[in-house]
Amino acid sequence: MKVFVIGAGFTGGQLARTLVAEGCNVVLIDRDAERVRQARNQLDCTVIQSDGNSLAVLEEAGIASADALVTLTEDDEINMITCSLVDAVYPKVLKIARVRNYAYYAGAAAMARQHAAAFAEGRRPLFGIDYMVNPDVEAANAICGVIEHGAVGGMVDLVGDYAIVTLSVAAGSSLDGEPVWRLASLPDWKYLVAYVESGGETTLPSGDTVLKAGDRIGVLTAKSCLPELLKLVGGAGDVPRRVVVMGAGRIGTLVLERQLAQPRASFLSALFQNGVPEREFILVDEGEARCQEAAERFKRVRVLRGDIAESELIREERLDDCDLLVAVSESYERNLVLAAYLKSRGVRKTVALSASYKFDDVARKLGVDVAVPMRATVVDSIMSHLRGRNVTSVHTVCGRNFEIVSCEVAKGARAAGRCLKDIASHGEFVLLLVRRGADGKVEVPHGNSVVQAGDQVVLVMKSGVRRILQLFGGKV
Repeated sequence: MKVFVIGAGFTGGQLARTLVAEGCNVVLIDRDAERVRQARNQLDCTVIQSDGNSLAVLEEAGIASADALVTLTEDDEINMITCSLVDAVYPKVLKIARVRNYAYYAGAAAMARQHAAAFAEGRRPLFGIDYMVNPDVEAANAICGVIEHGAVGGMVDLVGDYAIVTLSVAAGSSLDGEPVWRLASLPDWKYLVAYVESGGETTLPSGDTVLKAGDRIGVLTAKSCLPELLKLVGGAGDVPRRVVVMGAGRIGTLVLERQLAQPRASFLSALFQNGVPEREFILVDEGEARCQEAAERFKRVRVLRGDIAESELIREERLDDCDLLVAVSESYERNLVLAAYLKSRGVRKTVALSASYKFDDVARKLGVDVAVPMRATVVDSIMSHLRGRNVTSVHTVCGRNFEIVSCEVAKGARAAGRCLKDIASHGEFVLLLVRRGADGKVEVPHGNSVVQAGDQVVLVMKSGVRRILQLFGGKV
């Protein structure tokens, strides 16, 4: 697969590194000399110092034979124009643009919905862009997913009622000191351990893998069974009734907007037969204009203007007596530090927006319950589009060592019509779920399960192993 990436900033570099690790032919273009120098030293791909919005430059680099173009410059207009320019000459090239301006993003989405019938007739998409990716929207989606499941850990929603949740094994819990094979004998065990982080190493477990206190494990579970799982692992299942959001920027307001809407079925509703209890939301920001705008927009939200780090504000407003703090200011470092500080003062759960997955370990050691890496959410969204039309989602976990991939088994794929035991590759991937194309039934497969073309499968796989997705007909 040949991919052009325009923009060698942090996100562009991380995307290029991910693609190179999987054996893709990557052409990275940036006009900044220092970024180009660093990329050439760190990445095994073609790196060109030039303007990426020049069709002549792109054609000389081979855009005619490219499978995809991803524009990640700091200028939204350049990203959009570059895609439009390439689309006019090479419409078969898949085009993805990062668009930070929410008005552009929301306007294009609204227009696409309004004229869906026209685009369904085969017309090219707006601006020639197949997929727009807005970082704020991707981050808000990830954070809302965490909140809706009680901030118990990293949560990835899967097909049906299933999810993978990342939890820490508590000392003295039912799992502490147990090999994976013995878990099935536990009276309340109805889960699957998908991956294990232990002692700085990440693995796909075998039956002989012994779980220890402090290990981070990814567990496949029905969301309705999450409270019982937390008791086994030794986690807490507190319901976040009083929620404080730090930061009234785009992400903070998107999170509030979605949380104030009708709540979806989630971990919270599993704890209450009559639904999720009424929640109190408090928004804190230092900006006067932001607070005034938020107060007018969110009538059910208590808006406080001030610095959440000030002890007087914390004491007067009892901010340390909340169930959940969501730190989503523009300063990633401040999010982590203040989440840890409020946690030390009594806040029960904390979620912090961080710069990248590299801060995950720092966040855990600071006591932050969940860190949502901004740039990784963008890369994951882009990768889900690059995997091929049969791939519906990609989520990286364990410091990007593993991926959770949802895809449809393509017609003619090597896995179609074969037993799982015949295609299994220990240590490289684990097939977690299969949703049958005919009836939509979701099942946890076993060794004799047969996958068929049209089935939707969910697997956790080792990053960079190209042949795994090829088994199911996906691109790499």
